[in-house]
Amino acid sequence: MNKNKDKKLNWYDITLSQFKELKAVLEIEDDLEKIISLAELVLGDSVTELPLQEFNEQIKRLEFLKSEIPTSVPPKHIEVKGKKYDVTSLLGNISTAQYIDFMKYAEDNDTAKMLSVFVVPEGHKYNDGYDIFEVIKDMEDLPIPVANSITSFFTAQLARFIEIFRSSSIKKVKRSKTLSKEEKMRIIKLIQNSVDLVSYPIS
Repeated sequence: MNKNKDKKLNWYDITLSQFKELKAVLEIEDDLEKIISLAELVLGDSVTELPLQEFNEQIKRLEFLKSEIPTSVPPKHIEVKGKKYDVTSLLGNISTAQYIDFMKYAEDNDTAKMLSVFVVPEGHKYNDGYDIFEVIKDMEDLPIPVANSITSFFTAQLARFIEIFRSSSIKKVKRSKTLSKEEKMRIIKLIQNSVDLVSYPIS
């Protein structure tokens, strides 16, 4: 169980790894089984060995799970397992390799791998001179609010970029004097329905 059983818990006490398990636990239909599974996941397996009254008191520490996960601007530096990392989540500051890897990991919906694109050991460049699999493993221990802030911040920038790119491309097509009306409509529909960002450089 949590070493300090009187400590008030919040989302920063939940790691990315635990959050993945948490989502599975919340799918359990039986309420009692769900409560016990949540308690064991967050408070530790030994929580079920407590007297019933004390168990019920400990369950109150899980109230924060009903609240939204807090979000904030991503930090520039983080520390995980005593290791220092630099965070680069600005769209214009990442390399082509980082961008391509992010798109690949995003398709797989692998948050730890997505984070490894932006979180690099202090003093290193992306995927140069360090074990990236060790970084991915460390990301599993990142508090979920921090993990969410980094990935959400970048994803929001990317969504904005896509919208700007689509809008700009459509305007260019509409202004064209060489394309027929039918051809313009065909191209605009293609732009609206499928924009492969990997095919275009980010400026």
